[in-house]
Amino acid sequence: MSRAIDTAIRDLVPQIFKRPYLSVLPNTTLMQLAPFMAIGPQIYVDGLVVLQGEEPIGKIGSKQILLAIINSKYPDWLKKTASQIMDSTEISLEMDCPLSRAIEIFNQTSVAFIPITKSGLVVASLSVRDLLPVIMTSTFHVTLKDIASPLVLSSKGTNLKVALNIMFQKKIRNIIVGSDNGYGIINDRKILEFLFSQNGRKIMNTNSLGIQAIEIDLLDQLPALRVSDNTPVSKAAELLMDIDTPCILLNKSIVTPWDIVMKTIERISI
Repeated sequence: MSRAIDTAIRDLVPQIFKRPYLSVLPNTTLMQLAPFMAIGPQIYVDGLVVLQGEEPIGKIGSKQILLAIINSKYPDWLKKTASQIMDSTEISLEMDCPLSRAIEIFNQTSVAFIPITKSGLVVASLSVRDLLPVIMTSTFHVTLKDIASPLVLSSKGTNLKVALNIMFQKKIRNIIVGSDNGYGIINDRKILEFLFSQNGRKIMNTNSLGIQAIEIDLLDQLPALRVSDNTPVSKAAELLMDIDTPCILLNKSIVTPWDIVMKTIERISI
């Protein structure tokens, strides 16, 4: 038996080659490309490939979009182009590469998305979520308390710029909002969804503070799924296969697809 991490990408996650990947041109504006990262289950993507002709020249995830937004004034960031905000480091991997190389890139860039190529041409894209089925079917025994991350809480009334700064500093995609009724979850997709909504645009158009005028209370919150600290990692991977479940809450910590995959994949044999 070999470790999953030593297996070729094409052999370990063949399902990624059965679905389309999304690509954009270098001159595509942020206004045009951001909604792809915000919309729901009907078109769920973890990133966009930037193509110059048939050559991949960059990749864009929610991190690149939100960094462009937080570092620019509204409405200037709407005019930013794909080539201005894309990540052009470690752009792609060949499908015959071992998964270990993708894991290295995920760790180095903190972006869990990379285009996959065949003879230099993009044929698929790989994200951390694509590896959840490998964890789900594994038989090794690790519980969530062994891999969980600290819970990052934000109070009601926090403005969106402050919330995003916290997310960037902590390198997280989900922030937990406390209320009298318990916890709710706001993730990067919910933020993008609101920023490009009619209500979000209206607030920014009528207030010189831009995203600072938006309090996180205005955003739709996802319900918090709670499980026991002793829940097996394989069971949690199954729960996180639901794209409407971005994370799982334990007693005093959180588990995301990143935790599930990046902290266990090296232990799995196939």
